[in-house]
Amino acid sequence: MSKHNVALIFGGCTPEHEVSIVTAHQVCLALQENYHVIPIYVTKNGEWLTGDALRDLSTFTDGTLPHPSNFDKVTVEFHPEPKFVVSSNHWLGQKVRKRTVLPIDVVFPSIHGMHGEDGTLQGLLELMNLPYVGAGVVGSAVGMDKIMMKAILNENQLPILPYLWWDHREWETGRNEIIEDVETTLAYPVFVKPAMGGSSIGVSHVKNQTELVSAVEVAGHYARRILVEKAVEDPVEINCAVMGTDEPTVSVCEQPVTQANLLSFDDKYIHQGESSSGMAGADRKIPAPISEELTLHIQQLAARTFQVLDCAGVARIDFLVDADQNVYVNEINTIPGSYSYYLWAHQGIEFPQLVSELIDLAFTAHTQKNALTYTYTTNLLSQAGAGFAKLKKGEKLGGTA
Repeated sequence: MSKHNVALIFGGCTPEHEVSIVTAHQVCLALQENYHVIPIYVTKNGEWLTGDALRDLSTFTDGTLPHPSNFDKVTVEFHPEPKFVVSSNHWLGQKVRKRTVLPIDVVFPSIHGMHGEDGTLQGLLELMNLPYVGAGVVGSAVGMDKIMMKAILNENQLPILPYLWWDHREWETGRNEIIEDVETTLAYPVFVKPAMGGSSIGVSHVKNQTELVSAVEVAGHYARRILVEKAVEDPVEINCAVMGTDEPTVSVCEQPVTQANLLSFDDKYIHQGESSSGMAGADRKIPAPISEELTLHIQQLAARTFQVLDCAGVARIDFLVDADQNVYVNEINTIPGSYSYYLWAHQGIEFPQLVSELIDLAFTAHTQKNALTYTYTTNLLSQAGAGFAKLKKGEKLGGTA
């Protein structure tokens, strides 16, 4: 049986660009034995490139990111059918580039954060009717938008921390009122976060008004809307991964280790391991040193969060536990760093098996989606035509419902 062609899309116009490169190369190594990997690298400027050298992490670690002139360009065309087209850097005669269509069976999105994990890339793939790994448009978008996520979780009686939010215009015109609201409704300490984003980028732990103003300015560089939530005193962070669709399975729980109030970008990706190890390089306790009862409770909350937000594939849900053992859903990562393979490995699912299962889930979800009905035939146009004919004659035209 021939190998499936897997388009691995990574990089992107996102603050998590480098994290995405690491995750993608972990996926590439895991896929290469059983699949044909087509790397598609999205530059920080939004150019889509492909080429064999993009499979090699050393292409990205020589001090500079790949230059577009050294790789073939990828574009999307919808006529006569949706497809990814490669324009070669080599000329054929009078300024005519060689053009080929990429033979893609399934797409493996590995862009963390904006323009890849937020539903935008998923929307493109839906329009192209291509199978793809992970959450769909709604699950991806809601999972990325912390304000929308909290509203939906709250509506479904899932435990979240008290929070406030505002947009850039409201902050500029009513800063004093917002600060007073934060101090009276939440009280310090609080966390200030960009509404969109991940990897703790732009997130600050705030203990007073001066720090609040500074933190809002920092977060405002990454998102138009700002979220502020009550900080848990001496929290324990517990994470759990979930995989599947309608009947998801849960992983073992983990406890990331940090001496600070916030697990920073450096804690997650840099200080604790080699750059190629991604999230797996962070210091963590697996399984988390918590009771069996608390573990089961968190796993149940993780599965419920995954389903409420309409996720698919694999996601990691992060929780905060206070001194009284109260558990709060902190956030969901619909494309978690390293796909949380270190959690599944503890249960005997190694990375090659994990990514293979994710691709199988993508094909299944695609088949189910295409079994739905997307058209509805009516005589509306005939009625409208008759109505417009009357309008041309000067008669009154009735409206539609």
